Amino acid sequence: MRVTIKDIANEAGVSITTVSRVLNNREDVNEKTREKVLKIIEKYNYNPNSVARSLVMNKTYTIGLIVPDISNPFFAEIARAVDDELRGYGYSVLVCNTDNKKQREKESIDLLRSKQVDSIIGSFSDDIYEEIFKLEREGIPVVQIDRFVKDSKAPAIIVDNTSSAYLATEYLIKKGHKKIVHIAGDLNTNTGYCRAEGYRMALEDNNIDFNEELFLQGDFGLRSAYLALKELLEKEASFTAVFASNDLMAIGAYEALREYGLKIPEDVSVFGHDNSLLSSLVKPGLSTMHQPIYKLGKKAARVVIDILKDNKYPEPRRIIIKTSLVERASVKAIN
Repeated sequence: MRVTIKDIANEAGVSITTVSRVLNNREDVNEKTREKVLKIIEKYNYNPNSVARSLVMNKTYTIGLIVPDISNPFFAEIARAVDDELRGYGYSVLVCNTDNKKQREKESIDLLRSKQVDSIIGSFSDDIYEEIFKLEREGIPVVQIDRFVKDSKAPAIIVDNTSSAYLATEYLIKKGHKKIVHIAGDLNTNTGYCRAEGYRMALEDNNIDFNEELFLQGDFGLRSAYLALKELLEKEASFTAVFASNDLMAIGAYEALREYGLKIPEDVSVFGHDNSLLSSLVKPGLSTMHQPIYKLGKKAARVVIDILKDNKYPEPRRIIIKTSLVERASVKAIN
């Protein structure tokens, strides 16, 4: 006969809720009671039924994760970190990929809502702000990662993208580059917009005129950068360096430059952002801004756990993780 959570509670002389608290390693359980319940659980080799546990605790022990591109190593590492951290607290993760499309973002939110997830971690575009506010009104905790929606009260785990892009551009300028292409990410995201602003500010502070022709629009994807830079090369525009808003687009720039017979860094220097796994694997190694990707994901998961435990958002709402510059072989100093 299959042992149930009710059987465990009856033998221990405690409530079903107390057994659930022990199973979920809650702190609000007397230690002697915890030991007693654990001995009975071990005695019967009891494995809790997730559906029953959800009914008792009014939780599904499932967290939704929404990312714009799971094929991007950056978001793959985010997903791994989130899953690693939440697994230790008995939570499962449902991952939704949106391909940077507003409709798929909305569909993902609706799907996770229908699955009654306990919370949602997401990297959202600004277009989806109404959906974020709706989730907040419904009492579904939202934690933003890498990007944040303007005016949202949901906590965000991010880097200072403006400052980080400024440092990247300034680094190229100090290497003697004045004609610097910027391949921007999706400007409808806080990340893409702020990195573009950092690029502009660095040019201005170093008395270099902003050249509209050298400002290219990408979407954080490899192909968008490849096509944008290819078009610029076809115009025979003059430039000595490329700063891409993420590593994936920097690698797209590698492809376009090599297709035109240009060597990196002898002919054109290339700089990325994120320091994802790819940046150290490509040849030459990609100079980039390092952001601790795994730490971002782990921190977001930890914030979720704290919210669910205390039933309130933490302060401060925006948690800023520092970036640092990584020098490899893709940048050459010029006179």
